[in-house]
Amino acid sequence: MKQNQVRALADGMACMLLSHAAHGVATRSLTGMGEITLRDGLIVAAAAAGARLSQAWIIDREILPEGWLDAAVDVMIHRKGNHGNLRLVGGIELKWWRRMDAANAANRRRDLIKDFVRAAALYPMVEDFSFVALLSTAVSWSSTVKTSGTDGPAMKKLRSHGSQHWNLKGLRECSAVKGTIRALNERVPIPNIFHTELMSNIMLAKPQNKVAAFARVWAVRKPQNTRTLNDGEIAGLLQ
Repeated sequence: MKQNQVRALADGMACMLLSHAAHGVATRSLTGMGEITLRDGLIVAAAAAGARLSQAWIIDREILPEGWLDAAVDVMIHRKGNHGNLRLVGGIELKWWRRMDAANAANRRRDLIKDFVRAAALYPMVEDFSFVALLSTAVSWSSTVKTSGTDGPAMKKLRSHGSQHWNLKGLRECSAVKGTIRALNERVPIPNIFHTELMSNIMLAKPQNKVAAFARVWAVRKPQNTRTLNDGEIAGLLQ
């Protein structure tokens, strides 16, 4: 896929997430939506993108990549190769932030960074893209990313536009990064470095331009000079 096609897919996914959010706002059921509904929206966006490319994509929910011992990837997209074999086009991780309590914010930060690391680990297996998609209420976003604690450097990357460079050693003091490494150790290959790029950022505004929710989609890439952390390096980062 060309870069503009990847970006168009990211925009389509963000729009589908926000269409569900708009329905939730209209029926006053926004915080009651489940990830299953949102995942189906991502599948619709992916199927539409495949149709535009004249590709008969095979789209599956919750597939565990070979060699992983962690949770399954939310959406995986394959195509049939020339000899009938399946080729992995891309994968999508999904997060839905709706809670407003600051008490659970640390877990939300950790779980999103976990998805970034998982997407980076998936990237060498895909042909075109490894995405992390987030739907968040405005209040949940604010209570999660605005922190003066150790997670500040990681949250600055999360709030930023353009390409961001994540070096896990350089972020070792972030509680969310340590929690991610601890949770994924021996379950998913953990790269020492990965890049994220915000591909789509679309907001849903209510009257008086008050933001109700927004969807962000990041492309995650594992650069050529990266490698998988070994046991000794992981132990050092967790000290």
